Amino acid sequence: MLAERRKLTTNPLTSTEGIALQVDDVYVPLGLVERKKQSKRQGDVSPEQGSELYKETEITKTFEHDAFLEEVLKQKNTPKSQGKRIAIIGEPGAGKTTLLQRIADWVSREINQSIVIWVSLADLREKELKSYLFETWLTQVAEKIGKAKATEQLKNDFVALFNQNNVWLLLDGLDEMSASNPLTEIARQFREAGLISQARIVLTCRVNLWDGSINALDDFDIYRSLDFSYPQQVERLIYKWFAANQEKGEQLCTALKESGKERIQDLVKNPLRLTLLCLNWQSGDGKLPDTQAGLYQQFVDDFYKWKKDEFATNSDQRQQLNVKLGELAKAAIDKEANRFRLRQDFVSQFLGNTDDEKSLLKLALNRGWLNCVGIDTNRKPVYAFFHTSFQEYFAAIAIDDWHFFLKHFPYNPSQGTYRIFEPQWKQTILLWLGREEKNLKQQKQQFIDALVCFQDGCGKWNRENVDKGFYEYRAYFVAAAGVAEFRDYLRSDGLIAQIVEWTIDSTNSINEEASSALQQTDRTKAIASLLQLLQSTDIPQFFTKAIASLLQLLQSTTVDDYTRWRAAASLGEIDPGNEIAIAALVKLLQSTNLDYFTYRQAASSLGEIDPGNKIAISTLVELLKSTTVDDYTRCQAANSLGKIDPGNEIAIAALVQLLQSTTVDDFTRWQAADSLEKIGTGNEIAIAALVQLLQSTTVDDFTRWQAADSLEKIDPGNEFAIAALVQLLQSTTVDDSTRWLAASSLGKIGTGNKFAIAALVKLLQSTNLDDYTRMQAASSLGEIGTGNENAISALVELLKSTTVDDYTRCQAANSLGKIDPGNEIAIAALVKLLQSTNLDYFTYRQAASSLGEIDPGNKIAISTLVELLKSTTVDDYTRCQAANSLWKIDPGNEIAIAALVQLLQSTTVDDSTRSQAAESLGEIIQNNQHRFAVVKALSGYWRLNDEYYNLAWKCAQNMPYPDFYKAWHQNNIATRALRSFAKILFTRII
Repeated sequence: MLAERRKLTTNPLTSTEGIALQVDDVYVPLGLVERKKQSKRQGDVSPEQGSELYKETEITKTFEHDAFLEEVLKQKNTPKSQGKRIAIIGEPGAGKTTLLQRIADWVSREINQSIVIWVSLADLREKELKSYLFETWLTQVAEKIGKAKATEQLKNDFVALFNQNNVWLLLDGLDEMSASNPLTEIARQFREAGLISQARIVLTCRVNLWDGSINALDDFDIYRSLDFSYPQQVERLIYKWFAANQEKGEQLCTALKESGKERIQDLVKNPLRLTLLCLNWQSGDGKLPDTQAGLYQQFVDDFYKWKKDEFATNSDQRQQLNVKLGELAKAAIDKEANRFRLRQDFVSQFLGNTDDEKSLLKLALNRGWLNCVGIDTNRKPVYAFFHTSFQEYFAAIAIDDWHFFLKHFPYNPSQGTYRIFEPQWKQTILLWLGREEKNLKQQKQQFIDALVCFQDGCGKWNRENVDKGFYEYRAYFVAAAGVAEFRDYLRSDGLIAQIVEWTIDSTNSINEEASSALQQTDRTKAIASLLQLLQSTDIPQFFTKAIASLLQLLQSTTVDDYTRWRAAASLGEIDPGNEIAIAALVKLLQSTNLDYFTYRQAASSLGEIDPGNKIAISTLVELLKSTTVDDYTRCQAANSLGKIDPGNEIAIAALVQLLQSTTVDDFTRWQAADSLEKIGTGNEIAIAALVQLLQSTTVDDFTRWQAADSLEKIDPGNEFAIAALVQLLQSTTVDDSTRWLAASSLGKIGTGNKFAIAALVKLLQSTNLDDYTRMQAASSLGEIGTGNENAISALVELLKSTTVDDYTRCQAANSLGKIDPGNEIAIAALVKLLQSTNLDYFTYRQAASSLGEIDPGNKIAISTLVELLKSTTVDDYTRCQAANSLWKIDPGNEIAIAALVQLLQSTTVDDSTRSQAAESLGEIIQNNQHRFAVVKALSGYWRLNDEYYNLAWKCAQNMPYPDFYKAWHQNNIATRALRSFAKILFTRII
């Protein structure tokens, strides 16, 4: 009888496509979490991660599928019922029924003498569970064994099975019972039908019912099914679904990975939604609907059809519910602090109360469009849409006028509406543009026209390659994304051509945004526009001339081989895969009279412009096998081969051979060690060769350092490498430069190694060490000596020294603060340095920066930096660095922001310092107040360099347009007068 229960609940939907699947056909094991109590919800989530809304926050344990079966069902290891009462809860389509089907199979197979009885609780109708079991179910059993009805003997045997604790009741769909409160009703039946209490019970229930009513099943252990992981489990199900057509499944997996599909990736972590996606891909013959709105509309239609008998609705109910869900969704995105976690009081304003059985809220919960995802601090329910993407879709279908997104008052933006610049509305805008209603076509045309023609009233920055205001660019980019959804836009070709032009010939910030917009717009038209640009005479002149000149050089019969190689390599760089360049390099490699240098360079270039090229690989291999080539060329050829064919054993062997050779000069041996570092990671032969080199008594110190450094990189933690570096530090004959390099390398690789720390400590204590190497030793100790008492003591002694220079003292204090956070001696030393009157500015700045890094929040550090900013004698660059450090140790410090803004506004500050101030502000501004001050300061510059422009662009990306407009015009009296005059003449444009 269990075999009849192996059909998927989605088969009624998929049967229209001739698909009727069994559980075993597509099953992907789901994990579960053991719930401790109902989750409390406060923060919000991003719409790209809408599935996080359903994540349990109050859990005891997480189980993989097999571990759940073994520990919970077989070993009975549960806190409340010792495995006798198990509830599996989740949102609609979370895979509860499918999981229960797998549990049925597993229990039948793995637990001796178990009798598994499956009951779909919707089938009870008006019957009670006990009556159903003894009348309906037992009669079906009798019929299976050739009896017309259950005999008394069969009934007695059935009772005996219960008394022997052999019966498992798998009760599916508690939420589908026809009772006003299924939880209370089933609890009563368990209690009054004493026989049933002997059975082990596993039931499934939607989270809405489990958390939304008085729960009388308090003796049940609660487990919630987890979502699929993306991409692993999602792709696994896709391949199972398309087992008969693997290519189509592969295409769907590839389509999901495309940029801009993040919402869909998250959406399909739910098994039902993934099934619906597969169904749409199947019915669309390997394509999804042309627009996102079309896809979501199909999802909505399919979702209403799913379990339509269990939760029946008519067309009027569905239409009325959709309208109200749209109003709720729109208001939540627009007004609620937590847009996707919806308070009960807020939801009730649109859908009524759950107490009313006829309310739209009750219908929304039954159908699963809304689900309870936890409680708030007042223990009231918190709801969420089935997925955030559906909330955005319902909001889109509730908007009937494009002015909801944009109502522009050019001379008084504070009176306008500018949702086009609010990130939370972008997806809803795209869904609105993709709606199929014919009566919206003219509106959509007008809306995109308004975006393309938007003027922000903030003037034009006097910069090359900048022809629009910041918000004009932003509106244009929204339009570019919009034409991918509304492909009937009459001027889309020109719009996309403009975006393409900005990707090539614009300032960096705009170039990046235009490139992003190009990924989001109509792909077919974008590619066509790019091809047209490449064939156009308007392509940048330098690009055309470069390609023409290089082609001419390659085709020349008189040019020398070296020049031919350089031409081919350059052409490959600006036009990767260029067949003429590849052919020219291949021809060079086939030449018999080519010098080794050009030979090797040609092979290397061929590998770079056409990775994996077999001719390049074979040529380099032959070069390595040659007995006439010099050692340096052999080394370079091996390095090139390692780059174009990573892990190539011949390349590694050639480099190892060079290391072991007794006739190779030190420079080539050093180069070979350096090359092994790049291509020999994890290779045992390479590691052994470097170890052997370290043990050699004839190699020079610099090569020994290079070998140790390379060895650590291809075999992290190698003790020979650390020992060799320590030996270099202790040597009395090694030169200062190599000793400094060894100290620097130990700072990167010797973390926690007591020998490395001891060697650096000893180096610090040396009396004949140059200041530069002592400073590097102190710096390295700061990287590897955390918590080491000897390292701490050595740095403290260094700080107390009266002979050490100030810069080394500063570095020692910085290192001490890293390995012993909060060390008062380090802080005091840095403060003392900052209070010094004869400190050079470079060390002064370094001390201020170090103080900010080693003790965030230190009051002495903060006050010292504040005083530094107030000083009238400190130079501007130091003031800039001090402000940056102050922000790091005291985020939100307004004096730091004010100081940097003041530097921007100053007329005496040099360009370098002003640029540094702009860069620092770009990193630390956090709120609208800061951005307002920055825009106000920048508005006085008619010509901006990259740092200023990028800072202003960053402000525009994160600032409401009316605020930016106000800041821009704050100090411009003439503009204010013009604006006042314009307000009299004009009312509203658009």
